[in-house]
Amino acid sequence: MKKSLFLLTTGIIVVFTACQKHTTGFTVSANLSGFSEKAKVIVANGNTGKVLDSTALVDNQFVATGLIEEPPVPITIQVSSENNETAYAVIYIGNEDVKVSGRKEDFPDALEVTGSHYQKYKAELDKGIAPLNKKRSEKLQEMFSLRQEGKWNDSLQRAYWSKESGVITHIDDQISHITRSFIEDNINSDYALSQLVLNKADFTKEFIERQLGRLNADYKNSASAKVLTTYLGSKPLENGDKFYDFTAENQKGEHVPFANSFKDKYVLLEFCSPYCSWCVKALPEIKELSKQESESLDIVTMNVDSNKEDWLKKYTSNKITWTSLYDKDGRYSDVYTKYRVFMTPTYYLFDKNGLVVGKWDGYSDSLLEEIKERLKHGN
Repeated sequence: MKKSLFLLTTGIIVVFTACQKHTTGFTVSANLSGFSEKAKVIVANGNTGKVLDSTALVDNQFVATGLIEEPPVPITIQVSSENNETAYAVIYIGNEDVKVSGRKEDFPDALEVTGSHYQKYKAELDKGIAPLNKKRSEKLQEMFSLRQEGKWNDSLQRAYWSKESGVITHIDDQISHITRSFIEDNINSDYALSQLVLNKADFTKEFIERQLGRLNADYKNSASAKVLTTYLGSKPLENGDKFYDFTAENQKGEHVPFANSFKDKYVLLEFCSPYCSWCVKALPEIKELSKQESESLDIVTMNVDSNKEDWLKKYTSNKITWTSLYDKDGRYSDVYTKYRVFMTPTYYLFDKNGLVVGKWDGYSDSLLEEIKERLKHGN
């Protein structure tokens, strides 16, 4: 559960659902107390980070509307007061009329949500794991404070993270057990199936196969089931492994195999989203890398979201000079699953023969130098 929990705590929540696209939108009507008048409200798609609506609290109320492209999905509600205090909550809805009420103190897990067919499943799981998530956040804060104070040592590392007795590891195990039971009890629901996909790396092959076998007709041929089947049929790429080939549409409208990218140069395959703030932060460095290493490196960007219009707009506005690719299945695509993309940006560096020489999950200040080092030494 550790990777999934990291995604949750950083606001990046990636889930998969069985439902088809809808053409009607959602409405979230909220009554929230404890915030300043005209506190800023941002409502976003929790899968992609795309802002769906922004407004402000007036007399403790707001109404947000928009269209969810692949419902149901987690929707993040962010309320920011003038003093820069920010509260976050996540609800799980489709294109429905939903009412949300509560106090500032009820964020993130105790808000009352009515009108959604889907939210009740999330509420059921939250009831079991919310106290544990809160405890985990407190322990993480303790750990960060100890690091900042220069008090961190091997003994504390074991106390917090050891497999046998680490306090955070123990919390993770409890959350994993509760989530596993929830999935087993509710597998034929969008939210439970999304949790199986989200946490697939934390479950055994046998457990996933068993849940796939229990899916009813509504879910057996769903995009989520396809993701899980692809996941079970592929292995994570490690250093020295050959790339997984795939065909995707480039910015010119051509459908091209990734294998065509190898032309006696190293290839950096970047997975990114138009709405990802860390991708935006990494972009200037990737542009600089493209200029500095143009004789030895080609860059290929794979967009992970399914909205083609947004992809092309970002390609143009970001003034990308290298190949950018798109798959209509987005985060349900085989390439997304086979390459084990758990967050954006994700990078794979391949040598001239198409063999993996490095992988980076997420952005860090040392990213550019680490890639250059691999280019220099090839391992």
